[in-house]
Amino acid sequence: MIHPHPHMIDATEEFVHDLRGVVRHVAFDHMTRLLYSTDASIYQMMPVGVAFPRDVDEVSAAVEIAARHEVPLLPRGGGSSLCGNAIGHALILDLSHYMDAVVSITPENKTVRTQPGITLGALNQALAPFDLMYGPDPASGDRATLGGIMGNNSTGAHSIVYGMTHDHVLSTDVVLADGSRAIFEAFAGDWGAQSHRPGLEGSIYRSLSSILNEFSGDITSRYPDTFRHVAGYNLHLLLRNQPPNLAQLMTGSEGTLGIITEATLNLVPVPNVSRLAMVHFSDVRSAMEAVPTILESKPSAVEVLDKMLLDLTRDKVEYRRMLTFVEGDPQIVLLVEYAGDSEAELEHGIQQLKLKLQKINHHDPIVIVADPKQQSNVWYVRKVGLGILMSVRGDAKPIPFIEDAAVPVEHLADYITEVFDCAYAAGVERVAMYAHASAGCLHVRPLINLKFTQGVQQMRQIAERSVELVLKYRGTTSGEHGEGLARSEFSEQLFGSRVTEAFRQVKQAFDPGNRLNPGKIVDSPRMDDESLLRYGSGYRVPHEPRLTLFDFQADGGFARAVEMCNGAGVCRKLDQGVMCPSFQVTRDEAHSTRGRANALRAAMMGLLGTEGMSSKELYDVLDLCLSCHACKSECPSAVDMAKLKAEFLHQYHQRHRIPLRSRLFANIGELNRFAQPFAPLVNFLMNGPAKRALTSLGIHAERSFPKLTSQTFSSWYRNSRSVEVAPTNRKQVVFFHDTFMEYNEPHLGQAAVKVLEATGYRPILLLEKKDSGRPAVSKGLLDKAARLARHNIQLLAPYARQGLPIVGCEPSVIAMLVDEYPALVPGEDADAVSKSAMMLDEFIAREAGAWEIEFDDTPRHILFHGHCQQKATFGTESTHKMLALIPNCTVEEIDAGCCGMAGSFGYEQEHYDLSIQLAELSLAPAVRAAHSSTIICAMGTSCREQISHTTARTALHPIEVLADALMGLPPE
Repeated sequence: MIHPHPHMIDATEEFVHDLRGVVRHVAFDHMTRLLYSTDASIYQMMPVGVAFPRDVDEVSAAVEIAARHEVPLLPRGGGSSLCGNAIGHALILDLSHYMDAVVSITPENKTVRTQPGITLGALNQALAPFDLMYGPDPASGDRATLGGIMGNNSTGAHSIVYGMTHDHVLSTDVVLADGSRAIFEAFAGDWGAQSHRPGLEGSIYRSLSSILNEFSGDITSRYPDTFRHVAGYNLHLLLRNQPPNLAQLMTGSEGTLGIITEATLNLVPVPNVSRLAMVHFSDVRSAMEAVPTILESKPSAVEVLDKMLLDLTRDKVEYRRMLTFVEGDPQIVLLVEYAGDSEAELEHGIQQLKLKLQKINHHDPIVIVADPKQQSNVWYVRKVGLGILMSVRGDAKPIPFIEDAAVPVEHLADYITEVFDCAYAAGVERVAMYAHASAGCLHVRPLINLKFTQGVQQMRQIAERSVELVLKYRGTTSGEHGEGLARSEFSEQLFGSRVTEAFRQVKQAFDPGNRLNPGKIVDSPRMDDESLLRYGSGYRVPHEPRLTLFDFQADGGFARAVEMCNGAGVCRKLDQGVMCPSFQVTRDEAHSTRGRANALRAAMMGLLGTEGMSSKELYDVLDLCLSCHACKSECPSAVDMAKLKAEFLHQYHQRHRIPLRSRLFANIGELNRFAQPFAPLVNFLMNGPAKRALTSLGIHAERSFPKLTSQTFSSWYRNSRSVEVAPTNRKQVVFFHDTFMEYNEPHLGQAAVKVLEATGYRPILLLEKKDSGRPAVSKGLLDKAARLARHNIQLLAPYARQGLPIVGCEPSVIAMLVDEYPALVPGEDADAVSKSAMMLDEFIAREAGAWEIEFDDTPRHILFHGHCQQKATFGTESTHKMLALIPNCTVEEIDAGCCGMAGSFGYEQEHYDLSIQLAELSLAPAVRAAHSSTIICAMGTSCREQISHTTARTALHPIEVLADALMGLPPE
């Protein structure tokens, strides 16, 4: 909650001056500090500032200057830490921004040398051509960096095969606490020889030799009886492994001993084949008791999906379609994977599993998943499980504090039973559970409301009892996430006073001034110190907008909609999906969904001052949100930043003048209606003499506006056939045409009508309809958007109540009907319209089975780009199904995120460069590389405009392709 804290410091002018002299990119502004004050944990600590080093020289210089000014330091990657080890009252070194390169790959030795800022997902992409991968696979690998993975000694679902990160770290290049550099790698075991190294490095070897001699007996006897263990420092590895390697001590040290700037890692072959057995159970204890038996069949992973996770997954459109592996309503499903070189090997494993389950009288379903795509869906649901669990509405959340305990698998059933009992005894009503049954490391998360004193007390009570249970079963408090702020307090209970003293001496040897991520692992604060909690009994949001135009009732209000962001940082992924477009280009935390949510929350708390919710500072953070809606579907917690931004802009406009450019774009429907009768003149002026005026309004000079048509779509329709006046129940569909179809692209409407009539449907065109309101929403003119919504709902609701489908061609418009209308104009009418509205491709794919029409058989190859809001709200599967109706037609979807246009965004001068950079990430290169005979397809008007602008290729709407392939209309 950013309480005053004795260790919180501000940077002096001298420190800032000296640091700027050696590090080219630093930030000490209040907003940046706030954005780096949280990670994925329950904690919040204000940093001194943030530095973004570009290379080891800048890291070393930053450490040296911080030491000189007695400023603590904290290396950070993706900020996905669940226990608070990535935040602190320190200068944060964000190593993910620049230091993210693969230095070299040596396939013959199965090794890679890499910088710490690269994500695991990006590393594995680089290794894929060599059929190699990094073994440990934390679920957060799409945004977790290798530096963080090494810092935590992370692993993942396949730890029973690949072990821990320390098993794969061969050497580390490290900047030490005084700014000097060292290379830690295996050595012959002659500690005396190593002690002669100069400076702090030699001193470290001398101290470690002494520590190991003095505490060897305690180290041998006090470490937990599980390989899945990352608490404390890895002194046991220095004793056990020969030759010793200080790189393994650095692994798991959470940035408290030094800063890793490069590392050499060993690699493993990618398994040739894999198969999943989804083993259902009717009760939790039976599932846990079955784990040791399942392990006898030698699986590569055994993961847990509990009922709460499965139920929440069913509630989300994006993930519901992936639950094909669940039969009935099980209490728990164990995901059991077999991997190997041949199908015969997998089949043997599956058969052994079934035999062993029969022996323990297991009678629930076992679903075998062999298809690679379906397996990918299963793993995706499992890996986003944390975010899905955090999507629970309300103040009680499944919070991480005991979630990382690990016990020997033979004690797993007893531990889980007792830890659930202790949570219920503390007054908790629900407990979530997921993750790694194979290694006895289940992530248990009681749902607790930390906004009240009682919740904080519940957390303390459960934490203390969990430690007692861990000790009882010879387990560990941390199996992969580290200790951080959540568990360091209990280190002495786990290891005893002697080993704890050894840890203190290790810390002193490496970091005499206690400047590297202080308060983690040793000499830590209490885990329930309310001055460090993000939410605590003193948490308030006095500046929350109470009167909103959008209805946030389902979220519990605007603030709780913002608080859905749990900090996991899925929005920071770079290698798949759409979210978050501006972050993919800028790599700036402020331009991630997490950054924007944190900024909004800080403003509501008053951390940006009394005018924070209407401040230019907050406006700038939200400015690069393209309102793509990807966060609503791709963020497992379903943070709808597009909706939040629109509401913010509405509130902002109550205090500030609405820019003329925003008014023009918001009223594009009316402007087009007034200008269309003068289309030739307007087209000449808009793309000629009027360019200078448009530029003065902030329209980029390189952009041209779509030309107005000489005949509107509705006029063509009215003149070419009789308009349906009264609805009938016989083969009718409401066609909701969008503004650009009406005034700029009537040929799309003509193609849609041709297809609909070919299917035997008569489209009903509502001539009185108005613009959907999408442009107004994007500019925050929600009063106008609500008026337009009411008008259109009044027209559409009678048809919706009769069960008539409402279809359209533009994803952003139909998404408006489905998503925004019920939130802008809540009520039964809006709900009815929402349920009836769908994309035209979905309707055609659904109805295609009843057709008796013919297509030509001309070979066609289509390169298709999915619109952001199409992907977020509807998906692109229906487009593929619709185009698959055409014989000899192949469809390839471009693996691209947002095109960068986003309605008016790409027209605006200050956004133009980002818009082009987004297109150039993958969309534009893919289109340019396509053969000239390839048909380029895109659903969205903006997408087609961007493709034309960046590649000079013309993109068609998919409905045009389908209409062109029709052989002719069936007889009446």
